[in-house]
Amino acid sequence: MQSLRATLRIHVIALAISLCLTLAFVAITTKEGLVARFFFGLWCLIIGGVLLTVYRKESAIAADHTTVSSTVTEVKVGHRGRRNIHYRFVALNGVQYKGESDWGVKPISVGADLLVLYKSLDPAVNRPLARFWLYSFHTYTS
Repeated sequence: MQSLRATLRIHVIALAISLCLTLAFVAITTKEGLVARFFFGLWCLIIGGVLLTVYRKESAIAADHTTVSSTVTEVKVGHRGRRNIHYRFVALNGVQYKGESDWGVKPISVGADLLVLYKSLDPAVNRPLARFWLYSFHTYTS
């Protein structure tokens, strides 16, 4: 039986932490005044907060996940061509669940098949495989 194994993308995390530390260093050492310090410090906090939030959400699914095929039920094209998709799938417990995710600018149509990972004990916590930032998934045979 084939399964997916989650691997943390260390280079993405290292890049985000490096950017955050650089902004913090500039905020601390700048002599330009309070506005510049506030600006760089604020961006350091925003990047750090986004990184922690994404890590928590993705780790919850990646640690104990089940993979299932889903069907795209709705595609909304937003500002600058970005897509927001709605999808549905049937979990192993036989209950149908719905999900929603941003999709970027890649084309996708209603009725398309989509691989979704969900938390094994709570299928309402789910995310399309292609939308993970901090994890990559590789197949292996168990």
